[in-house]
Amino acid sequence: MEKIYAKILNPEWYDYEIYDIREDDGNDLIIDGGREWADVDNNGYLSAIKKLINNYDDWDLDYYYHGKIGDLIRDYLPKKENGKQLSPKEIHNIKKALDDGQEEAICECLHVITGKIYTTRTLRGSMQREWVKAYYPENEEEYASWVEAWYFGTGTEILIHQEDNEPETADDIDGYSMYTEKWRDEDIKNEIKKECGYKESDEVEVILWKYDHTVTTKRDVYVRAE
Repeated sequence: MEKIYAKILNPEWYDYEIYDIREDDGNDLIIDGGREWADVDNNGYLSAIKKLINNYDDWDLDYYYHGKIGDLIRDYLPKKENGKQLSPKEIHNIKKALDDGQEEAICECLHVITGKIYTTRTLRGSMQREWVKAYYPENEEEYASWVEAWYFGTGTEILIHQEDNEPETADDIDGYSMYTEKWRDEDIKNEIKKECGYKESDEVEVILWKYDHTVTTKRDVYVRAE
């Protein structure tokens, strides 16, 4: 049986932020950064929607300026990407979402602006203070996981052996790195197989060494994954 040799690197040596979402103008994912991270809001949609939410909360005080809820929404909501005007149904749906809460309002407003159905979840960094809210089209869940792993440092870096010799220990592995957001041993092995051009069902043995977090030493210590 063919074998693939690999090791999970010591997290101290991970190369985080291999992808910086702030530099990608073409993505649809928006991050509400909170205290620790700046917002990722390349189109300015999030900041405009938050202004709408804040002014909606004071709508009764501002009634004489915005006599109708539709006027309030039109004043603050960015123009729709398709260039069309807001319909009465869209205004009604935004009003309902504003009554339901901030996350609901942001998702509905993004849906109206872009035409895509938005959802939200928390992206969790390595420390709780780094947790942020992300808003993204519901068919881009995998992309959201990728951002979580490689912008907020929760992924796994793996070194795959590329030399002709068969390594006897993790120290003998020499090759190239791959990255995954998976954390279970079996899932990581399947990701390694795919990286090497195999299917999950192919009979290929992945021999994987893991960094041992329980050992305190001046050198890296690895154990074989079962």
